[in-house]
Amino acid sequence: MGNDSCQVLAPSTEHLKRLAIVWANFGPYHMARIRALTPYFEMTAIELASYQRLYRWEKSETDVPVHTLRSGALEDQNQLGVALDLWRKLSALRPAAVLVPGWATLPALCAALWGRAHGIATLVMSESNFDDHRRNNLGEAAKRAFVRVFFDGGIVGGKRAASYLQHLGISSNRIARGYDVVDNEFFSSRVARLRSETDSSGAGTGSPYFLFVGRLAPEKNVSTLLDAFGMYLDSGGKWKLIIAGDGPLNNALRDQADSHIRSGAVTFTGHKNNHELASHYASAGCFVLPSLREPWGLVVNEAMASALPVIVSSRCGCVDDLVEDGSNGFVVDSSTASSIAAALTRMSNLDSETRVKMGERSQSIIAGYSPERWAREVHRIVGAVGKDNSANEL
Repeated sequence: MGNDSCQVLAPSTEHLKRLAIVWANFGPYHMARIRALTPYFEMTAIELASYQRLYRWEKSETDVPVHTLRSGALEDQNQLGVALDLWRKLSALRPAAVLVPGWATLPALCAALWGRAHGIATLVMSESNFDDHRRNNLGEAAKRAFVRVFFDGGIVGGKRAASYLQHLGISSNRIARGYDVVDNEFFSSRVARLRSETDSSGAGTGSPYFLFVGRLAPEKNVSTLLDAFGMYLDSGGKWKLIIAGDGPLNNALRDQADSHIRSGAVTFTGHKNNHELASHYASAGCFVLPSLREPWGLVVNEAMASALPVIVSSRCGCVDDLVEDGSNGFVVDSSTASSIAAALTRMSNLDSETRVKMGERSQSIIAGYSPERWAREVHRIVGAVGKDNSANEL
């Protein structure tokens, strides 16, 4: 995946600043980012609870100390109690800088207040953009006041989130990108190996398929995807559709598929971990994310690292940064099934050589969105904020 390594220029560990990173709880996405930070900082990780019902993260092994504030589900915890626990933990650890997960929860507000009260670099990690929620002027004004007072800078995924953070009062030179990254090497190497094994065995001669990965929740727009897929089949389409994930709409979506789409054309796999997903990425012909609301869409990163062409909703925060329409995939209007159906047809009508080239372009683009890039950006912005703050004190 290129020479995107942060180890060569890493400073001696004896002189590293202690950086605290706070998240609700840690899954593979988070641990890949934390591992990439270790050459630059003395890392300490704080998770608010051992798991969330919203996400079924699989735990990853790491040499970084992880402090879990509460056992059990985050949804069951008293948020004020968690915030107070976080304040006490930060006071005990005394980091030189803290990365805060947003501003919309009481623990996040507490972490920002702790950072400001102790005069350390306090940076918000944000995926928010103008389109992910309805906005009102009063709320935005209050948010701008808070963000400008309590945060020195921010780490965001891409263009949309950077623009929104500037709108909230953070200057562009205090905004770093690269927040929304996955372990590219894991997916690229594992998928390549699976494809090589399939080719050598002579298996896998069946038709490719469309793949969706995500929670089966209203904002993911899977119902419209099913409508679009039905239109695709009615027009003569041959590919199947695999839906990997679970969520509150699981039963309703299965009923929709059973009622309106021919038997065997749609497969629901349920929740899959990263190792299991790799086999789906290896066999798929194209990845589809039709969300109505999506701050970023890390599954697009995974698919692109797996060298797949992608069909992505224009409402996804990643689309401006990751999808080159017609080059590595297609951008669709997710509000209409016909737009998605047209893209499905267009993709499946391409010859395999063209799709392979689109997948290679995906892999080339996503190489610039890696945990190593994230680590360099965090290191840069923490240093820049520290210098600016020191200058302001003189």
